Amino acid sequence: MRSIGVHATGLALFLFIPLVLYLFVAHPEPLAASLAGGVALMLGHRFLARPFMERVRGSRCIWCARVLDAGAARAAVLVTEGDGGGDFVACPGHAGPAQRFFAWLDRHRLPLRLGIALPLLALLAALAGAAAGAPGALAAATDLFRLAIGVTVNVAALGPSLGAATAAPRAAFPLHNFTLLGVRNLLWILRLVGLWWIVAGGAGFARALGG
Repeated sequence: MRSIGVHATGLALFLFIPLVLYLFVAHPEPLAASLAGGVALMLGHRFLARPFMERVRGSRCIWCARVLDAGAARAAVLVTEGDGGGDFVACPGHAGPAQRFFAWLDRHRLPLRLGIALPLLALLAALAGAAAGAPGALAAATDLFRLAIGVTVNVAALGPSLGAATAAPRAAFPLHNFTLLGVRNLLWILRLVGLWWIVAGGAGFARALGG
């Protein structure tokens, strides 16, 4: 029963992320409420997800999200972070891909961060402009956001296959997001949604440029 509760809590906390993306990308009316709600959820999420990470980091596989019994074999996955670092556990066969993934993010941290931050800032600016009565840039900014995020997350998802493990890579993104569903499950969601966004966002952005 304990593992069911852990999985349910992780899923509930993960659902904050698609809700934020829905508010930013679908931006239902009123636009000001979508913008304000999305920003509030994005900034407030860590205050719920961070305590969850601290509770499960020593008992739940960071890769597959399996809750490990007290006597179960486990391996350490080390990731350093500005506010203290991250000592996670993994099933014995899962420490390798997890360590390669975090090392890949660390090695490519600047382009990956820019690939998310710049289109997000452009979209937020366009949303603010549309909420103020100037919606001209919103469609193009939304499609560019989907295209750029789709490409970025699929590059990030190459880490377990192409990355080379290092002893204690630095966290390139907030670690609590990876503990909600486990890295493996999160990456499959990112791959599939990312491919969809590349196609849809790329087609929409191409139309905006040609129109």
